Amino acid sequence: MRTDAPTPVATSPARNGASPAQSAAGAKVAEESQVAAAAEKMTQQPAQDVNTAVRAAAQQIDSYLKSVGRQVEFRVDDDTGTTVVTVRETATGEVIRQIPNEEVLQLARRFEASSGALLDLVV
Repeated sequence: MRTDAPTPVATSPARNGASPAQSAAGAKVAEESQVAAAAEKMTQQPAQDVNTAVRAAAQQIDSYLKSVGRQVEFRVDDDTGTTVVTVRETATGEVIRQIPNEEVLQLARRFEASSGALLDLVV
C-alpha cells in the first residue's frame, strides 16, 4: 500500500519530552562535567605534563593578545613577593590593567615594612 502523505516528524527541539530550558540545562551540566573531568585529568598528570599544558595555554593567550594589540607581562614584585600581571597596549606601552594594582602593592609593602600596621598615624 502506497501513500503520498509525508510521515509525521516531531518538531520539538527537546528530547524525551524535556522543555528547551531543561535541554539547555542538561547541556550545561554535560559541559561542566567535561570541564571537571579535564581538570581532574590535569591534576592527575605528572608535573611535567601540567607544565606543558600551562605553557601551551600561555602561548594561546599571548597569541590572542597580540592579535588585539595587547601584551601581557608577568613579574614578581621584589618587596612583597607578589606575582603581578600587567596588560599593556602594544603600540604605546600604556598600562591597560595591572593585577594587583599599585595601591594594593603599596598597602602590602607598608604592611610588611611596619610589622603588620596598615596605617601610619601621627597623633
